[in-house]
Amino acid sequence: MSRLSIIFLLFLLIAGETRDALAKSWRQITPLRSTAEDVTKLAESCKETETRCQFTLEDQEVMIVFSGSKIGSLECERVPKRTVLAVIIKFNRPKRLRDFQLKNKKFKVFDPSHPPNMGYKTYYYSNEGFLINTYRGEVIGLVYVAAQKDIHLCPEYYEDPKGFVEVGLVP
Repeated sequence: MSRLSIIFLLFLLIAGETRDALAKSWRQITPLRSTAEDVTKLAESCKETETRCQFTLEDQEVMIVFSGSKIGSLECERVPKRTVLAVIIKFNRPKRLRDFQLKNKKFKVFDPSHPPNMGYKTYYYSNEGFLINTYRGEVIGLVYVAAQKDIHLCPEYYEDPKGFVEVGLVP
């Protein structure tokens, strides 16, 4: 095998690891593993908030939800206060879906829109707690939630992954 071939194979392996790491955490922020203090390393504005934090980073609008207060009727009592529950990212410019090189067998695919068939499709990888939200074939956002092995710490919050990406028309 030529030296160029070996370099190319190493590149593919590293790129594959990057894609796999993408599903586990966002910039080393992992739901139910990271805290608000970890988030302040990325955004100083998150230091003062108790329940959620919003900021812009590059071409992304980011919202991070923390434990410690009721979210709707849900409260994660088994999770320490100011633990990251979810990272929700909306891209200012859509990304190409093929750049994410999805392995279809790992993802559950569903339509998050009401009424259905509006052009939205979400890919959910429950093992790692990762959703890719698309509109007409382009990625418009990502959501990082708890990995399957951690959901037992706050099962009610992660019960319906559609709730993180639902899109609907209000009459």
